[in-house]
Amino acid sequence: MKILLKGAIIVVALVIQLTLINSVTILGLKPDLILIVIVIFSLLKGAKEGTISGFASGLLQDIFSIGLLGINALAKTVIGFTCGILKEKIFYEHILFLIPVITFIASFIQSILIFLLLRAFGIEYNLAWSLKQVALPEALYSSLLSPFIFLVINKLFQMIKVQKLKS
Repeated sequence: MKILLKGAIIVVALVIQLTLINSVTILGLKPDLILIVIVIFSLLKGAKEGTISGFASGLLQDIFSIGLLGINALAKTVIGFTCGILKEKIFYEHILFLIPVITFIASFIQSILIFLLLRAFGIEYNLAWSLKQVALPEALYSSLLSPFIFLVINKLFQMIKVQKLKS
């Protein structure tokens, strides 16, 4: 049941990211819902699930985008694993306050990883401009949205846990 829920959350985030998110852009910037979901899964479930959800959602994002296949999969796998390691280092009681900070850092690191991967494939990219004009504002936007998404996902997981206990 939990696997189906996680898969459904990733698919819903992907569909929203690819369709509806354009209606909530601010100055052309949009949050990365998929990254937010990966950060949340990783912090709630650990490195293994963070890595798996990062790879799966990143690969789906690559399949439905026009970029290089595998760029998002690799970047989001690294983010999922790294955030999953943090699960053991943070107190769950403070997670709602840490989610935006970790999302901001993860979003910024993802931008740098994607830049490095694009450079490895010979694609020139202005890192300084991209970080200042795109990565930082989008990281801020994603981090501001992340606590609300966390509350929804956490509630869904709690509902599944309660139903499992009743069975």
